Amino acid sequence: MLFVSSCNNGVYKFPQADIQYSVTELNIHRYGKTLFELDTNDFQNELKNIQDEFRLFLDADLNDSVNVMQLSGYVTDTQLISIYRESVEVYPDLIKVETLLSDAFSRYHHFFPDTPLPEIFTYISDLYYEMPVWKNDSVMVIALDIYLGKDFPLYNKLGLPYYKVRCMTPENLPIDVMKTIYFEDVATNYKKRTLLDHMIESGKILTFLDAILPGVPDSVKICYSSKKLEWAIKNEKNIWGFLIGNDLLYSTDYQSQTRLIQDGPFTNGFSNNSPSRLGVFIGWQIVNQYMNRNPEITLDQMLKMTDSQMILQKSAYKP
Repeated sequence: MLFVSSCNNGVYKFPQADIQYSVTELNIHRYGKTLFELDTNDFQNELKNIQDEFRLFLDADLNDSVNVMQLSGYVTDTQLISIYRESVEVYPDLIKVETLLSDAFSRYHHFFPDTPLPEIFTYISDLYYEMPVWKNDSVMVIALDIYLGKDFPLYNKLGLPYYKVRCMTPENLPIDVMKTIYFEDVATNYKKRTLLDHMIESGKILTFLDAILPGVPDSVKICYSSKKLEWAIKNEKNIWGFLIGNDLLYSTDYQSQTRLIQDGPFTNGFSNNSPSRLGVFIGWQIVNQYMNRNPEITLDQMLKMTDSQMILQKSAYKP
């Protein structure tokens, strides 16, 4: 407990994380592993045997040799075989993922009882990192090969910067799953003009993750290293002073907003030791302090709010 307290020193915590809820058991359909383990000597019949479970991926005429050949080319591609084997090394089974997501979805269902939970599939995407998780109505799909760890050599061959690769780990998988849920089913669509609007919206996302994944370290939620998070906490007062002193909170200037919200190796205008997205970090503190000072407000109510100025004022945020 002392360790957890020291790690989170200076970060306001979501006050409703300690809740009573019923656990929903989750069963993930592992399409990638199933597909690559089929007997290619009887590939057509093997595909037909799994078609009912994986119709999301196999909704085609499997009596058509062209369709079968296309899938055969996929599972015999040498790079894809290598990626698949690595995925089996990292994820010999999905028990840990299912356990963590079962808890996350159970918490989510507690806060949003009227929202149906999706059926989840995993697959090998051939490193489609632009969209590692996607959701369509009642179905969610996760590209396991985007969460193989920062040392997976093909990530570097793609030319991805380290600050992105560092977050392509198994620990980040549930974060991206629940962020996808947030954007698809929870987020309120409203026009965000000022930097403060973007900061508060980003803070809402992280406060949502605080509620749904309270056991996940803050550094993983915001995709900072431990040292970068420590820097942000230590310099919180200076960051806030910079925003106020340069009249940035209500700026509608795109360049000013992006340098404080967009991802990168660090935040322009600050030390190279700083993390990126310092506006996001401050937004997170404001929203969590707002929830701490206004315990009568539910998570759902807060997420629907569109008045960023009101949230700032009622948070009484002043590091």
